[in-house]
Amino acid sequence: MKKRIILLLIITFTMASTYKEPDYKLVKKDDNIEVRLYSEYVIAKTSILNENLDEDSNLFRKLGGYIFGNNTENTSIPMTVPVITRNTNSEYEMIFFMLSVDKPEDLPKPTNKDVSLEVMDIGKTISIRFGMWATDERVSYYKTILDKYIADNDLEINSELMIAQYNSPWAVPPFRKNELIYKIK
Repeated sequence: MKKRIILLLIITFTMASTYKEPDYKLVKKDDNIEVRLYSEYVIAKTSILNENLDEDSNLFRKLGGYIFGNNTENTSIPMTVPVITRNTNSEYEMIFFMLSVDKPEDLPKPTNKDVSLEVMDIGKTISIRFGMWATDERVSYYKTILDKYIADNDLEINSELMIAQYNSPWAVPPFRKNELIYKIK
């Protein structure tokens, strides 16, 4: 049993460090809250109407299908982290970063009409990091802390809340990495 746990921990750490993630410049760090400056990145995105939120696992299948070869060139594209979800006024979106290219035209076109390639100008952000699963309750808890920090520091939010998840579903919960991110002015 002890050997299985150690093996599971090793796999979790190995998997966590195998994926590329967007670079950023750290502007300020205060415990688990960070202000960062990001560049523009090419993203693959899909969405569903908010009334269909029970189908959100289909979003991952659509984007995963694209990077695993469901595209005009039938080629795989490297998986990156984090996977971003955000809820706009009418839609729930999922985003993958395409870190291997500088513009959408450098990628094969998706064969699924629900997947789009775009440039996302992330810019200046504020984030809070937390572990375990990104459940609604944990997101609400950490959002309250982040919102208080934003108010206490007179920061202005410039986007919807983004939930960033960095780990595969089989990562051991205490070692999972999640973030809540807002763009700020």
